[in-house]
Amino acid sequence: MIDRSYLPFQAAIEYQDPGMQKWMGFFLSEHTSSLHAAKNRFDFSTDLSKPQKLLLLSQLYANQLKGQFTIKHRDRKVTLFGEVRELSRKEISIKTSEGYRLVQLDNILQIHLLENHIY
Repeated sequence: MIDRSYLPFQAAIEYQDPGMQKWMGFFLSEHTSSLHAAKNRFDFSTDLSKPQKLLLLSQLYANQLKGQFTIKHRDRKVTLFGEVRELSRKEISIKTSEGYRLVQLDNILQIHLLENHIY
């Protein structure tokens, strides 16, 4: 306890400092903001190297097979279903049921063959 006997007012002498309690609102706010940011964060890691991506994509392209592609688009994960129509070292064109999508190779996270050809 802090000696405040030198102060002129009784209320000031008997004042009990709440200690860390006065900071709890601040910490709670920061913690809530941090949790909210973590919840909205996506994992954009991939197990596929660029040569692996090119190999899988070229197989889909050459055999005109339909695939499922998980891509990064505007800080979100998006799944596309379709055929690879154009292929280069930097990007691909995928024909989906909604039209064509141009996708950067670096934004492709996963590639899967669609067995039943329904998309």
